Amino acid sequence: MIELKSSPKKAKRTITRSRQAPISSLDLVACTELFQGDSYALLITPQVPGVSLKDWTRTNQSFIDQKLLQHGAILFRGFDVYGDKEFVEYVRDSQYQLIEYVERSSPRKTIANNVFTSTLYPDDETIALHNENTASISFALKVWFFCEEEPITGGATPIGCSKRILQHIDPDVLDKFRKVGWTLHRNYGKYLAYDWKDAFAGRSKSEVEEYCRVNQIDFRWKEDDGLFTSQTRSATIIHPQTNEECWFNHIAFWHRANLPPFVLESMLSQVGEEGLPFDTLYGDGTRIPDDVARHLKEAYLKEKKMFDWQKGDVLLIDNVLSVHGREAFTGPRKVRVAMADLYSRPEF
Repeated sequence: MIELKSSPKKAKRTITRSRQAPISSLDLVACTELFQGDSYALLITPQVPGVSLKDWTRTNQSFIDQKLLQHGAILFRGFDVYGDKEFVEYVRDSQYQLIEYVERSSPRKTIANNVFTSTLYPDDETIALHNENTASISFALKVWFFCEEEPITGGATPIGCSKRILQHIDPDVLDKFRKVGWTLHRNYGKYLAYDWKDAFAGRSKSEVEEYCRVNQIDFRWKEDDGLFTSQTRSATIIHPQTNEECWFNHIAFWHRANLPPFVLESMLSQVGEEGLPFDTLYGDGTRIPDDVARHLKEAYLKEKKMFDWQKGDVLLIDNVLSVHGREAFTGPRKVRVAMADLYSRPEF
């Protein structure tokens, strides 16, 4: 309200401002279960128009940290994140430290430094549930997803609770993986497999060799500028903050038994047993039976949860507590990804 007061010399103007709730006020948002009746995953929405997700996050970071550890995933919906520009500004302003994406296993396009498209994969195919970079010594603890444009149909990013997956795995199967871990074999190439230059973010041969040595990856250069790597990791991991054991690997994801039969047959006819782009084994080097791999795949599906993307949605997941994937879709579907807070796992 503006008041004008008379004065023999000059008019004096004073301004009285109405009191507003501070932007840090939790009253500005509503917090509800993303999936009704399930404590896994939280939905946060603004109660008034025009709430800046960047500013609100900055002043409520400890609250977000607490809720992320409690629920494993948070969907921010209805905030002022209208496109790539706002999303990039948001993640760069975050207290979480953005990291480089190395040991890549799928093609992506770069939107900005350390911000990418989601995996470029045929629209009519699904991507199975997984945690990010489980075969790496160091990986992101946080992963953001942003819906720049929702698909016409399908295209969900399903998520699930990693610690609950353990409950669906046969105790004998789980016990063996706890003891011996798992091994990933990768073949990098120019044709059937992912090229090592892309997978290691443009590093030279000598830089790749040094990276492998530092990150406990056995490697062998092949003809035609190819690369073979082998790395053994634990199949479960203890969350560094909650101390909860979580299923954390790509055993089922990359096991040959979970490939469509015609795809496996085609690959074997082209490159043979030793040339598959990905192959998973027990950590002692013995083969994982097909029925075990299929059993693990079913365990993931029992925890699979889905919501439909809306333009402007920002999904933040704890990469140890949550798995994610992708459904088939029609239409454009533009989803962005950023990773943060590098964590180095204990030696196995």
